[in-house]
Amino acid sequence: MQITKAHKAAWGSYKDRRNSFDDDEDISRFIKMVHANESLKSYLKSFLPKGTFSFQPKPYGQYGVDLALFSEQGAPVATVDIERWNAWDNDWPSYYKHIHFLGRKEKFLNQIENTPFFMAFLNYSRNKVLMISDKDIQKYPTIEKFFKAKGVTDKVRELPMSEGYVFGTTLTEREKEIFQCQ
Repeated sequence: MQITKAHKAAWGSYKDRRNSFDDDEDISRFIKMVHANESLKSYLKSFLPKGTFSFQPKPYGQYGVDLALFSEQGAPVATVDIERWNAWDNDWPSYYKHIHFLGRKEKFLNQIENTPFFMAFLNYSRNKVLMISDKDIQKYPTIEKFFKAKGVTDKVRELPMSEGYVFGTTLTEREKEIFQCQ
C-alpha cells in the first residue's frame, strides 16, 4: 500500500498542533536553535556566501519549503524544510538504520538554482536537530521502500547515518557515534 493523504495527516499530527500542517512552532524553534547554537550556525554558514542573512518562514506559501535565508539585498541564499519526528526524542531510535529523505520533497532540491537546500529533522522535544544538505541527499537514488512497521511503501532516498550532522544540547553517546558532530 502506498502512503496516502490520511497517513500523512495522521503522522504529522501532534497534540501541540492544530493540524498536520501546523509547523509554525517547529520553524520558530529551529530559528531559535540556529541563533543559540554556534556549531549549527557555523554548519549553515559553511554553505553560504559571506554576509548577513535573515530568516523568512514559508517564503513560497503553505506547500513550499518551510524556511529561507535571504541576503541583505533580498536574494534567497538557502532554503530549509523542517520535519519533526515523533519516534526520536531523548535518543535516536535503535530501529532507525538510515536517514530517509522523502521523495515528495525532491521538488525542494533544485527549487532555486545554485542555492543550497537543507533538510532539518527535529526530535520530538525540539531540542535536537539532524541536518542533511542537498549535496549529500543527491548522492543517493530514489527508491521504493516498504516500511514494515507502518505497512506502507513510499519513495525515499536512503542515506547512511554518517551523512547527517546532529546538533543540540543533550546529545547522547549513540547520537555522537552515528552522526557527525561539529
